[in-house]
Amino acid sequence: MLVSLDKKQLGLALILLAAFPLTSYSIDKKFEIEPAALAKKYPMPAPAPKTKPAPKGSGTVTYKVKRGDFLYRVLAREYGITGDRADAVALRVQAANHLADIRRLQVGTTLLIPIDPAGHKPKTRRTTKIAAAKPGRGTNEAQGATVMFFKAPATQPAGLPGPASNPEAVQDAAKVWPQLVPDAPSSKAQLDYLSSAFSLSLDPQRYPVLAGQDGGTILVDAGGSLPPLVKSLLQEKNPQLSVVSERPDNPRAFYRALLNAARFYSFEEDFLVDFGTDCKVIVQADFKIEKSQDSLLRQDITLLKVPGKRPATPQALVRLLASHGFKLVETPSTAPIITGRPDDSVLYQIPEKDPRGIADALLEALGIRFQTDKSIDLYADDNNGVRLEIPVYRYFEKNGRRYVLARFQGDPLGDSLTNLLEAKGYQVIAIQDHDDLQSLSDKLFNRLDVAGRYGEQDLWSLWEKGYGVRMAGVMLNDAKGGRIFITDRKVDPLVRELAKLNGYKQETR
Repeated sequence: MLVSLDKKQLGLALILLAAFPLTSYSIDKKFEIEPAALAKKYPMPAPAPKTKPAPKGSGTVTYKVKRGDFLYRVLAREYGITGDRADAVALRVQAANHLADIRRLQVGTTLLIPIDPAGHKPKTRRTTKIAAAKPGRGTNEAQGATVMFFKAPATQPAGLPGPASNPEAVQDAAKVWPQLVPDAPSSKAQLDYLSSAFSLSLDPQRYPVLAGQDGGTILVDAGGSLPPLVKSLLQEKNPQLSVVSERPDNPRAFYRALLNAARFYSFEEDFLVDFGTDCKVIVQADFKIEKSQDSLLRQDITLLKVPGKRPATPQALVRLLASHGFKLVETPSTAPIITGRPDDSVLYQIPEKDPRGIADALLEALGIRFQTDKSIDLYADDNNGVRLEIPVYRYFEKNGRRYVLARFQGDPLGDSLTNLLEAKGYQVIAIQDHDDLQSLSDKLFNRLDVAGRYGEQDLWSLWEKGYGVRMAGVMLNDAKGGRIFITDRKVDPLVRELAKLNGYKQETR
């Protein structure tokens, strides 16, 4: 519905509005509250300070590797894990992801990160605290940054297991290492860092630095006493750094860890190499090392013998190895070269081919006195007027029993004479024209109940000395604790020298 106002009505309306001003309130003023009074009576609580999220405490999480990532940095930045706990988690990460080297993460790879339960606190090791420098010496006034000085202690903290228990072994490894990796550039300077933020240095006597075959750097932290923070800084600055924390108290495990860190083409343990056929000279090495894939073709093989109770290798053997392309490297040893007592044992060489000469040599080696060319009167004690004499080659008595060596050829007559002699209480050892040392020693020792058989014999323990000699012959133990070795093989000069070093006097029959 439309309402039309004329000019007079519109003017009257405007006059009324001007005469009565319109002031409106949503609530009576007496009910209004001053904001200041309200704030005073009911103060607002202060906002809670911002805190970093707590580290994830348990379970297995995943993380995608980005460019520039370093495992210890990821653990600290993403999960708040540092120190000893970071070391433990890093080992689980390496095992869970089958990583050969945790320092080389492939960009884009998704890692499984097993984190230990939050309630489980790993055992802590005593570590030396790393403190800020005193004011005035460690302050960069221009930039306003504090300079941190990191220096590994030169002495071992009390109660902490570490290399101090066997420092000589660590220094020995540093001395022999240039023989394994010759002409390697010095890598010591790579572990001394100086920047506007920190200065880091290590005691070279306690933490030797070795060069790797692949150009990398090996830091020997024997016993694992290096603080985790220092280790993280070192590996972050030098991704090719390998830290070996194996204790030198176990030499085999210690050098195995060093060789792994050096990244040789290959190495194997308990290597044996022998020279000769009838008379074998054997050398045992703890490790055989090939530096490249053509080391074998170029006859460039290194043999490493680690510390132990074994004596040093004789120079004659070192020269023999070198002539066949083997370079022998030995760590310092405290054992003397000569370990056997002089004339403690006897080496009999029997070049004789006549069975009778071989039999004589065997009897002499056993220390048995015998009569030669004796005639046995078979019925001498019967007094029956019958005289039957049987000539025998050798006759002797031992432990109340009578023995004869007779040259019977295994024919019917020889068998009959043998039966007659044995019927009278003689032990008959028949010698035949084709007998050699093996067959004669078997016959003689069976009759005498001597524990000895012909075969391949070790003149001494290969594993005790690190080298040995193996020959065909008979090995016996004498009453004085020595050894008697009888052989019909040719004994070359090198074997004679080695046998003498190991207490053998030598006789030729």
